[in-house]
Amino acid sequence: MLLVLMGGCSSKPIIQTRVVEKPIAVPCRIGMPPECKSTYAVDRVSPGDDALTINRALRAEIEERWACETKLRAALAGCNIPPFSPTH
Repeated sequence: MLLVLMGGCSSKPIIQTRVVEKPIAVPCRIGMPPECKSTYAVDRVSPGDDALTINRALRAEIEERWACETKLRAALAGCNIPPFSPTH
C-alpha cells in the first residue's frame, strides 16, 4: 500500500504556459527631418535685394516650412499609434 501511495507522488508536474499580452511603453525617438533646417530662404537675402528676390525667398520659405511641418506631423502621428492596434 505504501508503494502505491509513493508512486502517485513521483509523477511529473503539469506545466502550463500562458501568453499574457500587455502593452509596454516605448519612448518614441525621431530625428529632425532634413527639411527642418536652421536657415531658410529668407535668411539668405539682404535688405538691399530687390522686391522680386525677397518675394521669391518668402515663397520658397513657405514651401520649405510646409515640407518640414508635413514630416513632423507624420512622425508625431507614428508616435501616437497605440501598441497592438489593428492597423499594425
